[in-house]
Amino acid sequence: MPHINVTDSELFEAIKLNNQKAFNQLFERHWFKVYSVAYRYVKNEEDALEIAHDIFLNIWNKRQQLSINSFKSYVITAAGYHGIRKRQTTAKLAVQYVEDYDNLQHEALSSSQNQGECNIDEKEINETVETLLNNLPRRCREIYHMSRKENLSITEIAEKLGISKRTVENQLTTALKHLRTALKYYIILIVIASR
Repeated sequence: MPHINVTDSELFEAIKLNNQKAFNQLFERHWFKVYSVAYRYVKNEEDALEIAHDIFLNIWNKRQQLSINSFKSYVITAAGYHGIRKRQTTAKLAVQYVEDYDNLQHEALSSSQNQGECNIDEKEINETVETLLNNLPRRCREIYHMSRKENLSITEIAEKLGISKRTVENQLTTALKHLRTALKYYIILIVIASR
């Protein structure tokens, strides 16, 4: 199946016939856009990656039942929807009135033992991202961290480092391309292994 001439609809029909190569091609075409849309809502790399992972995993798992007219529209809409839901859930969890603080601490300790697997997954993703970032030049890494971890704008980073906004944009593009290339294969492995 040639990569360039095949439409999304043709690839999706192949996915319905359990064609993993077709799934990988659609994933490659659209995963970064899905990640980017989700990131716009959640402002958190791990949450955006999780949303992208869940959307593609859901497509693979429900491939026989789904009827999709425009694959690109479907996944982008799904990313926006999941991003909004995640942001709303996070906002609700952030503010809670606590009457019985001692009991809350006890519940938190017991539930944290059940959260071990989730924490390992999150830790693994964070470690993977950090490992990938370590392969980048120091300045590129620094700019990426200032953008994503400190939430500084391109203008703020440029002023803080005494460089042009264009240089900041180029360095961020380099970092994101590097992460995108490496992480897409990481996520594909997760999706296929989880089915």
